[in-house]
Amino acid sequence: MRLEFAMCRSRSAEVLGPGRPLLRGTALQGTIRLSTSPALWAGPMLFLFDIDDTLLDDRTSVRLAATALHGSVGSAMSSDDFCSAWTDALERHYARYLRGEVPFEVQRRDRVREVIDPALTDAAADRIINQYVAAYEASWCLFSDVLPCLDKLSGCRLGIVSNGKGEWQRRKLDATGIAKRFEHVVISADIGFAKPDPVIFHRACTLFGEDPSEVVYIGDRYDVDAQGARAAGLRGVWLDRRREATAEHHPPLINSLDPTDLGRFGLL
Repeated sequence: MRLEFAMCRSRSAEVLGPGRPLLRGTALQGTIRLSTSPALWAGPMLFLFDIDDTLLDDRTSVRLAATALHGSVGSAMSSDDFCSAWTDALERHYARYLRGEVPFEVQRRDRVREVIDPALTDAAADRIINQYVAAYEASWCLFSDVLPCLDKLSGCRLGIVSNGKGEWQRRKLDATGIAKRFEHVVISADIGFAKPDPVIFHRACTLFGEDPSEVVYIGDRYDVDAQGARAAGLRGVWLDRRREATAEHHPPLINSLDPTDLGRFGLL
């Protein structure tokens, strides 16, 4: 099995990570080559993936659920302003949970109080968050490029490394029908360490019995996913779906997992 990434901002590329010789390719930003020809790497190939906004379109699910919530709580804000405020509060309070500062349920209630009404009781906040969660779960969906990508990698070992609550994240994989694609699923709440801490990446590598230098990790956040994986010794790849890369971002990066898009460059 061979993996090749075409790097950006240079005429040729010969590494998939700092100090990790792997390939030589022509510079085409946002492309990935997956082929079954033999061997730049010996032995089994292992790919680890993030979940939210890598495999599942979480941004869209959050927006749809927040829009539905706005219509039911009688907020004075416009729908767009409400969704922006909700997303901002979600990011900040969920980060507190990941850092171990507050329990999962508390960060949910704090989010509701901040955006809707600071005087809400726990019971009232829970009712609102449950309403949001129902709409959020109903909108879970995979990006269109995920199944084709996983099909192309069906001969490889696949796993998940994700931040969040274990039961919650596994439900996403089950609900979208891809849970059985992954040999091991490592979730931050289950082990007490969240990305970008090297421990969570190393735990996954240990479960697979693979050296980190032989493992590819793909995620949508440059700092938490790509840089976190690289710092842990993995081959961290940034999935820049929103095309936000600047000169400050270091390859490898890709813009899509879609084999059709990648095939336009003759790389499949």
